[in-house]
Amino acid sequence: MVRQFYLMAAPASLFMAVFFIIPCGVLFAYSFGSTSYADISFGTSPENYIKIFTDPLFREILLRSLWMGSTIGLASVVLAFPLAYAITLGPLRRAGTVILLLVMVSLFTAYIVRIYAWRSLLGRNGAISQLLSWTGVTDAPLETFAYSKAAVIVTLTSILVPVAIVPLASALSGVSAQCIEAAKSLGATSLGAFFRVTVPMASRGIVSAFALTFVIAAGDFVTPQLLGGPKAQLAGNAVVGRFGLSFDWPLGSAIAFSLVISMGIFLWAVTALLRRIGVKDRP
Repeated sequence: MVRQFYLMAAPASLFMAVFFIIPCGVLFAYSFGSTSYADISFGTSPENYIKIFTDPLFREILLRSLWMGSTIGLASVVLAFPLAYAITLGPLRRAGTVILLLVMVSLFTAYIVRIYAWRSLLGRNGAISQLLSWTGVTDAPLETFAYSKAAVIVTLTSILVPVAIVPLASALSGVSAQCIEAAKSLGATSLGAFFRVTVPMASRGIVSAFALTFVIAAGDFVTPQLLGGPKAQLAGNAVVGRFGLSFDWPLGSAIAFSLVISMGIFLWAVTALLRRIGVKDRP
């Protein structure tokens, strides 16, 4: 039985080793190297990491990535929770399977297409700006929405809400209706039963949805490139710039691993806090 398990896991393990673990190991080795013009050499110096955590520019980019990633993750969970609740425990539960299927189908919509759709809405001559100008709210087209942090947050949140719905719906489907009715029969209001029973029982799904959307948002570079201004660039943009424009692969590798480490520490702290609030702090 054990031998069969290893044989079944061998293809996936080999694929991960060849296309993920080994490339990551090479990049990690690059992060301790140096570059001179187009010549890249391996080394053992932590100079690139020291530069990242001592240079105000790189520190700001890392902190911005964590802040925007957490903001987008939280917004995605908050917006996705009502629909996930409606299709599992609420009035839409009879059509829940169909609605969840439609949500998953929406994930197949081209990522770039959705970004450009929001760009056409949030741009200076976009629909929102033109509507405000036409109704007399503003005298001229606004430039506030496009090329800003707000544009990146709104766009990524709209893209990641369907992603958050899937783990939330899975967790909420395991919430026992009998437990909710028992809480109400003991005097709890509908709102009280929601916070004291439903949310704690679905806390694993909440944590999973936040973690998934946070990682995607914090590591994204396409949306900030197309919709974010100079003050909305994330760590992914810095990595792309070092690998593509300046050809400084060692520094780009160090930025990538610094982002992964920072995201891991931040995500561990946040998920621990969410579990504590969701499971222990509710009366």
